[in-house]
Amino acid sequence: MITFKDVSASYPRRGLVLQGLNFHIGKGEFVFLTGSSGSGKSTLLKLIYQELKPSSGEVVVANFSSRKIRNRQVPYLRRKLGIVFQDFGLLENRTAGENVAFALEVTGVPRSFMRNRMSKVLTQLGLAGKAHCYPQELSGGEQQRVAIARALAGEPHVLIADEPTGNLDPAISREIMRLMVDINAMGTAVIVATHNYGLLSGRDNFRRIHLANSGIIFDGPCLNFDPRNAAG
Repeated sequence: MITFKDVSASYPRRGLVLQGLNFHIGKGEFVFLTGSSGSGKSTLLKLIYQELKPSSGEVVVANFSSRKIRNRQVPYLRRKLGIVFQDFGLLENRTAGENVAFALEVTGVPRSFMRNRMSKVLTQLGLAGKAHCYPQELSGGEQQRVAIARALAGEPHVLIADEPTGNLDPAISREIMRLMVDINAMGTAVIVATHNYGLLSGRDNFRRIHLANSGIIFDGPCLNFDPRNAAG
């Protein structure tokens, strides 16, 4: 589903951020992407959803290759992905339901399907009674669940979450993580980028990719990760 082939990435001012990445994420996998701040986690995710092109190598996502994809094809690639950010990114002048529906509106789906799908995902995330609330009327945890609902609206193959609990307290963070695990159990691949290693507690058999020194220094079950080898 997602394959990195000898991928490097750099920015004009910052220089090289990632170098020589090789890995594959298959259908239905759950992957924690870890590393200290500045290790390249967000850059790796940007390579997946084509906000950034690799400096060298190739990224293949759902049969779209970074070497061949055209700008007009990027929206079609992103329809296969659901993306959740740390700052929620909700539209303040739209209700929770309208925020979720907007993700479908831009794809041109029929309004009847839009309403049904919006209702379904909000119910799935325990927000059925919050559809008419504006973001400022919701708690931080509720706002993040709306953001997740919006990401799931288009039934993506992969849910990508970039520091999804960064603005939340520990109890709500654990709730969001349980939600991510439940979403994965229904067949959606999930990638969670985080530097909050407490989120990995009790998830010894989940896959972990750890970034440091511009590369991958560990790729395997969380149980086998040795923090003494994590330089950064």
